[in-house]
Amino acid sequence: MALCCEGENCSRAILRAAAEQYGFPLSQELIDSCNAISAGFGVGGMCSALVAAVMVLGILFPTDEAKQKSLILFYRVQERWNCIDCCRLSANKENCNDLIGEISAMLEQIICG
Repeated sequence: MALCCEGENCSRAILRAAAEQYGFPLSQELIDSCNAISAGFGVGGMCSALVAAVMVLGILFPTDEAKQKSLILFYRVQERWNCIDCCRLSANKENCNDLIGEISAMLEQIICG
């Protein structure tokens, strides 16, 4: 993803790309909130790209539909990589650009139906 190459962290890259693609505004506060969730919340927890993708679904869809679509996304990520945590997803990778691209593609498929 181009935004990652520009130095954006995983979650900010997802949010900024989705805002541009789907035309929703991003406040500086929302962008800044991504500082605390990058690198699996700083402890290798849940992938922050996945967290940001779920946030995008919450922005674009009513609550119940966003939750349903989030479950589909979690299922697809789990099915593809057998995990959803940053440590295992990023193991043996120089960077997560390809992973972020794949999560973005999954998100787009879910959004577009």
